[in-house]
Amino acid sequence: MKYIVWIISALNVYLGMRCFLNAIHVLQTSKYSQTTTVIFAVLFLVLGAAGFYVTIAMHNARLGLLVSAGPWLLAIGIMFLALVTGKQQ
Repeated sequence: MKYIVWIISALNVYLGMRCFLNAIHVLQTSKYSQTTTVIFAVLFLVLGAAGFYVTIAMHNARLGLLVSAGPWLLAIGIMFLALVTGKQQ
């Protein structure tokens, strides 16, 4: 199970780095607002790193899986709010 957590955490860190690079205008691939992109970057980077930490240092794969799945649930909620409250063209 710890390998699944590592894969999810690595994916979280990868997506967080892409959002971070979009936030500092190195990449221009984001469809969302600057604020949403920064929130995604912080969310995925921090919880991806925390998933690695919990699994490796604390030897708790279940908690690591919960921490690694957290950004996906929060991101879906934030994207829904951004789409509902955003300006529609």
